Amino acid sequence: MRYQHIVIWICLTGWGWGFLSAEKIHSVDEWIDVLGYDAETSVSEEDLISAQQIIATPVTFNAARSILTSISILSLTDIEIINSSKNIHVLKTNRDLSPAAEYLVQSIQTVDQLPISLSVRERISFNNGVRHYWRAQGRSRSYHFGILLEKDPWEKNIADHNSIYVQWNSENVQMITGDHQLIGGYGLISWRTVAAHKGFETINTLPRQGKGITGYRSSNEYWCTRGIGGEWKTDYGQVSFSLGRTYRDGTLENGAVKLDITGQHITASDLHQQNQLLENAATVMWSRDLQFGRLGLLVNTQNIEDPSKKQVNAASASMFGSKQWNNWHIFGESAFIKHTTPALFSGALFKSKALKYLVSWRYYPTDYRTYRTQSFSEWTSSAAGETGIFQNVQVKYGKNKLSIYSDLAEKIEENNPVVYNNLKSETGIRWRWQSKKHHFLVQYKKSNQSEENQTFYPDITAYDSYKITTKGLYKYKPTRKLDLRWQINSTLYNDNQKGLGFETRMNWQTPSLIITGNWIAAKIDDFNSRVYFWELNLPGEMNSVAISEDKQLVGVKIQIKSKKNYQMYMRWRAVWNNLSFIGTPEQRSALALQIIF
Repeated sequence: MRYQHIVIWICLTGWGWGFLSAEKIHSVDEWIDVLGYDAETSVSEEDLISAQQIIATPVTFNAARSILTSISILSLTDIEIINSSKNIHVLKTNRDLSPAAEYLVQSIQTVDQLPISLSVRERISFNNGVRHYWRAQGRSRSYHFGILLEKDPWEKNIADHNSIYVQWNSENVQMITGDHQLIGGYGLISWRTVAAHKGFETINTLPRQGKGITGYRSSNEYWCTRGIGGEWKTDYGQVSFSLGRTYRDGTLENGAVKLDITGQHITASDLHQQNQLLENAATVMWSRDLQFGRLGLLVNTQNIEDPSKKQVNAASASMFGSKQWNNWHIFGESAFIKHTTPALFSGALFKSKALKYLVSWRYYPTDYRTYRTQSFSEWTSSAAGETGIFQNVQVKYGKNKLSIYSDLAEKIEENNPVVYNNLKSETGIRWRWQSKKHHFLVQYKKSNQSEENQTFYPDITAYDSYKITTKGLYKYKPTRKLDLRWQINSTLYNDNQKGLGFETRMNWQTPSLIITGNWIAAKIDDFNSRVYFWELNLPGEMNSVAISEDKQLVGVKIQIKSKKNYQMYMRWRAVWNNLSFIGTPEQRSALALQIIF
């Protein structure tokens, strides 16, 4: 068995060479690859669902425009072009769209009218238990609806998590009953399930302002509001509201809300916290385009009660806005809650054809917790605050694209001033060159963090930990229909812990069949030097493979397409805990079905 690695490499690359007449793959994971997101990055499930809808479902032009503008990781320039396009031909022939937006736009299948539509997606994964996921989305004229049923591994109830909403739209009014979310401002009070990510593409996501009320489509079990919501477009601005009565997992401890965000209901402790908190919440948002820019106000009040009738009341309000000044886009939000200083977030984006530059500053006080906050931050705990400055630059020259970002953040622990405050800095540089057949990517990231190992004043001592990650990628398309890729990732943690991983991947498509195969091999010293690669994802997934010890992984994904509007997906993966294919591998598999009526 000395030549297994060579055999696999030949199968995944040489095999692909034999089928150069295949069609190009159109999938969400390829779209994420075009965006340039790293595998350790969280991607909003709402964005994945919208992208899948654009790629796989026939839509009217107005519906396509609404779906595209709801995708949070498209840039402001893309959104302006989409909103100003009068028809699909104008949009598809616009050469100022980013590659990520152009990919989605070229995939749109438009129809003049679509009185009734329905899509059903089901996914079953076998990996340390069984995970079941079933979703239906549909529309009939001015009505939209969505249903979700989900069961995590080892949960006994096949519909452990369930969600439903019905939405009615007219020209100026929108009403929703059921599970929904209100997305407003820049994340300080009410936002999506995932905050804007920090990395090379933050320059596109961070300046995006919340769009308003929308049906809840994520499988995240602790983020929705269950009740009614609405939105009116008037001569005096856009008014959105949300009224909710929602059961949440968690407890009240010493007057503080402790939420269980896992969504898992397996152990006795999990079941003890399930639906133990009742949240009554009301949220109102107003926004309007004025002469000097766009201005908005958002107010929320909530009451959380446990079975013993203990209660926590909270109220928060924010003011947000944006202004276009020549080539600069200036934006920000200030949020206010009781018994603490205001939270502040601001930024400025410079845009030209060859250059983009973003700078952003943030300050969040300790114990800052609001209704559905997802602020752009380094630390997720509400007990500790932070202040930080982020910068991101993108330069384009021909087929070259250079991206640089840096972030400097300080953790604030005002309630314990003798403790040394952690400082964290992160920088990254990436070069990409892309043509029709070749795609090169090289990147380097380094993060430093100071930490305390003695918290008794005055003997505070601190040390620095650092991590360096590098990535190299080469993608080759012998024709526009075939994709071959090779990628190498490395991690160095504190000089003495190293990780190195390699992946080769092949996509091959016929009119009725798509096969994707990959092989990953990694040599890892320690958990801190782990490496990440994208999984062979099924529709609705955007999972990564985190490798923290010596492993080899071989996987195959098969997509069967039908002319009768249904698609089947199968994924199989074998995992060896060594680099020699010794022993019995762990088997993982998944099935998915997608039907469009």
